[in-house]
Amino acid sequence: MSIPAAVATLRAQSYTITTVAFHASNLRIVSGDDEGWCIQWSLVTRRPITVWKAHGAALLSVKWMSDELLLTHGRDNKLHLHRLDDRPLDTDIPRLGDNPEKWRKPWLIASLDVNALNFCSAATWGSNRIAVPGTLDSDTIDVYDLLPELKRPYKAISCEGVKTGIVMAIELMEDRLIAGYESGHLAIFRLWEDSVSSRIYLCKAHSQPVLSVALHPADSTFISSSADSKLAKHPLYPQYSNAIPMAASTANDDAVCESACLNIVDINHTGIASIDIRDDEKIFAVACWDGMVRVLLYKSLKLLASFKGGRQQGITCTKFGRTLLSDRSEVVSDEGSSLGATHIGQTALAGVPNRATLSSTVVAKQERKVQNKHWLAVGGKDGKIGLWEIY
Repeated sequence: MSIPAAVATLRAQSYTITTVAFHASNLRIVSGDDEGWCIQWSLVTRRPITVWKAHGAALLSVKWMSDELLLTHGRDNKLHLHRLDDRPLDTDIPRLGDNPEKWRKPWLIASLDVNALNFCSAATWGSNRIAVPGTLDSDTIDVYDLLPELKRPYKAISCEGVKTGIVMAIELMEDRLIAGYESGHLAIFRLWEDSVSSRIYLCKAHSQPVLSVALHPADSTFISSSADSKLAKHPLYPQYSNAIPMAASTANDDAVCESACLNIVDINHTGIASIDIRDDEKIFAVACWDGMVRVLLYKSLKLLASFKGGRQQGITCTKFGRTLLSDRSEVVSDEGSSLGATHIGQTALAGVPNRATLSSTVVAKQERKVQNKHWLAVGGKDGKIGLWEIY
């Protein structure tokens, strides 16, 4: 079993890292902590380029909705959509007792009051649609469209007639909603037109609350993890799979429920806190309560590597960078200027490049090197983010 190489550690936040997200360019990463601070990092300089207080409580998730729009979801029962553009913001690192109002904030495009009692992060689809636990009932799910005006096309989606407990994890597609519950159940809901939804799958794959679900659209499956030691793979379209739908069995028969999964593996370590599937959809990584990161093959759920997530007191989340980039020949720098082959061509034609052109060429090469790495970011309880290069 090979152990991936640790590349660097990002050190700035004084509080537990709760969530991380790579920008589509693979040149930047955003992290959130349990005091509500967000930091946008340059992976070239490995220094903060934007720092602000996004929420009054811990961040549950940060997600890029587009190249400029960042969604933040906090335990303060707020969900914000920020625009991170060329507007200059602060890079100072916050310390204990600092007044957060001294830090400039990105443009706030939209804001929504949500229910954060579940510790369940929002799910997103495209650049506009989100799903969150129901405002009035933590057992249900609401689906919103943020722009151009706030709408709620699906309200209070639930597993009627089944005791599932509160919603713990959500994934969203154009016409599918996946939910993991406190009881260990996983459900799929079909989102029809005219704000109608129906449950098409229910399976109790776990004996403990579900902690994370991750979607693999190309394979038409998804994976779930739990406070127990199991990883379970489920069909997105159960009517076309060999799985036995829950509707054909009894709600309390765990043996029959498990047979509805496509595959279940036991990693023999309880507490699988988060799952992230790499964009080439061949491997995925899990963050576990024992402080270990485990990388597995998606197709077979076979363990590829297991390593301690840095020097942290414990780890909270993992996130892969991009590997499938269609625009690697043209890189956009942190300063917003387009670099790449154009600058190199100018240098060759000029014969003796000036300092500005030479500097741009060096930056472009550095950015290409960073962009082509297969990053895996690991958030720690000690406020550090470990950067690893994975296969």
